[in-house]
Amino acid sequence: MMKADFFYSNAFGRSLLSILQKTGAFRLSARFLHTKLSRRMIPGVIKKNHIDMAPYEGRTFGSYADFFVRSYKHALPETSPDEFIAPCDSLLTVYPVTEGLELPMKGSLYRLTDVIPDEALARTFHSGLCLVFRLEASDYHHFIWFDSGTLEGTHFIEGQLHSVQPIACAHYPVYRLNRRWWSVLRTETFGTAVQAEIGAMMVGGVSFEKTEGAFTRGEEMGRFELAGSTILVFLNGEVRERLELYEKYRDARDGVSEVKVQMGEALGILK
Repeated sequence: MMKADFFYSNAFGRSLLSILQKTGAFRLSARFLHTKLSRRMIPGVIKKNHIDMAPYEGRTFGSYADFFVRSYKHALPETSPDEFIAPCDSLLTVYPVTEGLELPMKGSLYRLTDVIPDEALARTFHSGLCLVFRLEASDYHHFIWFDSGTLEGTHFIEGQLHSVQPIACAHYPVYRLNRRWWSVLRTETFGTAVQAEIGAMMVGGVSFEKTEGAFTRGEEMGRFELAGSTILVFLNGEVRERLELYEKYRDARDGVSEVKVQMGEALGILK
């Protein structure tokens, strides 16, 4: 598969990308990844991304898509209820939501309503916090609930399928353009939050364990299919004032750098 650099580093690549998106070529490629022939890609992907296959020893995969959504049971780190935990394996950056409900993320300026198309709901995150979890090819593409609470519904927005790698974000406001799902979470510890799953190039979709009702911290919320993607978590202003990130994650603040995190790992604590 072509790398994101090819499509985003020059005008020719970006023009070709536009044509491919309009012709549905990526959808055709996605279909191929569900076939037996695509199994030939798996050893190369494992080697390139240094994926630990020990948890899957003895298992065979029917296609690349089957390999990508592989799952296994594993114990999460022990944490306290007032610690905010990572919903997935990923690279983390953290951004403040300004008084104007704007987010200066990845070289683009977003309004909160670009991601959450509900003006009244978006305003509840005035002076809040946005945690960006960017999943790479080597990451486990399942994600969990970061707290217990009640899910009020999951909404889908059809969009394009740009890469979510930094080079793509530098040229396109991908979190506004891309296909995405967003959910309102009434959590026990962190108040009302919104979580958004952002689709990426080649992503066929997101599968959720449920779309409404009660949920439990640490249980699986869903999984991405076919390619690396991004999860955004919005927390309100009161939580922002109280949430103290642990020292090892402070470089992630204001988009200074991406910091590696593991699913279920405690990132900070409410003070």
